[in-house]
Amino acid sequence: MTRREAREAAFVALFQIDVGRAAMESAIKAAVGSRRIDERSLDYLRKVVPGVIEHRPDIDQAISKLAIGWSLDRMGAVDRNLLRLAVYEISHLDDVPVGAAINEAVSLAKKFGDEDSGKFINGILGRLARMAGAGRGDAGE
Repeated sequence: MTRREAREAAFVALFQIDVGRAAMESAIKAAVGSRRIDERSLDYLRKVVPGVIEHRPDIDQAISKLAIGWSLDRMGAVDRNLLRLAVYEISHLDDVPVGAAINEAVSLAKKFGDEDSGKFINGILGRLARMAGAGRGDAGE
């Protein structure tokens, strides 16, 4: 499983936890499915999914400040959970460049969201990168 696939699995697990109220461990197992998962990808999943859940109040507060005119409840579940994942990566994972986190979130938004999801995600995460000074890499815009 590549990092991109692990990120997608993390998003799917977060979506299931948020929308389906699934338990974290069962959501991770369902997101991985029958795919072979290497130790590195499993470590990523076991760090990111609980990390987003643990830091969700702060992450949601940051998203609310950045998403001017949009409440979390008003956002689509795909956009909301992709933003949570990307904000966590940007804020808590030193090995993920800001630009990579943004680009991957936009890519997943185009795959799972509606036609405007990519632009919406890019705008919010670009604002976060500019506010944070994009300290770990290119802002991806």
